[in-house]
Amino acid sequence: MDIDLRLMRYVIAVAEEESFSEAARRLHMAQPPLSRQIRDLEHRLGAPLFERRPVRLTDAGAVFVKGAREILTRTDRLMERTVLAGRGELGTVRVGYVLSAAYDTLPRLIAAARERHPRLQVEAREGWSPDLEAALADGAVDLALSHTLPERPGYARQPLRREALCALVGSRHPFAGRASATLRDFAGQTFRFYSPRLAPAHYALLRAALDRTGETFTYWEDPVPGLRHLRLDDGASFTLAPASMAQSLASADVCAVPLTGPGLSTLDLDLVWRRDHLTPTATLLLRTAAVLTRTAHWTR
Repeated sequence: MDIDLRLMRYVIAVAEEESFSEAARRLHMAQPPLSRQIRDLEHRLGAPLFERRPVRLTDAGAVFVKGAREILTRTDRLMERTVLAGRGELGTVRVGYVLSAAYDTLPRLIAAARERHPRLQVEAREGWSPDLEAALADGAVDLALSHTLPERPGYARQPLRREALCALVGSRHPFAGRASATLRDFAGQTFRFYSPRLAPAHYALLRAALDRTGETFTYWEDPVPGLRHLRLDDGASFTLAPASMAQSLASADVCAVPLTGPGLSTLDLDLVWRRDHLTPTATLLLRTAAVLTRTAHWTR
């Protein structure tokens, strides 16, 4: 037996007002149609819901009202959640990100999203840029946060952060503790980095910055990728990282040295997505990112 939600609201109104006329006034309708529809409902149920003089619930009516309130509460919640999900307020956005974003940028973006949209869940996964592009292609992520994803007709992108490069050196390095240095100051030293096969565009960008100095460097590949196990304790080695990452990696054994001068590059961290796959949750995160970019002055 199907019962219209509207009839449930009618019965609840009569029960709460203890009057058909007052319930009709509350429902903005005439009393005769209200009384007739409730009588028709009682006939279908085979049991009276109300005693009429005075108006009060029967035992069957009390059971009906209790159940109707539960159903209407669940229905209202369902409608609310559906509307929120349609706006992206409720749901999950899947974000793939490069290692350097994990130290400062991504945590701040997630914190901003939680503050603005508490019911939005951000599911993050780390990967090299080629892996993130593959994840975008097969729909495994909604957004990719990367420095060097290529420009493609099917991609759209939103700048999130522009950062200067910073040098990382060991505590025994002659530049440790310096306020700044130029890339040319590192001439003849060893540039330590992970294999260019893992992030070829990123490596090429850093190599180009070094080549523009006109100086000569020795190159060494870390067999354990990710900058987590770099050997910088020989006093003659360095690596390059975005400033936020470099500051986070600085410790008693590793020093961050800001870079100035010619040959210097910046890294642009973008949010990238497929034009044919922009979800409501991703749209909401992009709007949050735009606000964060502006308020944190990340593109200056």
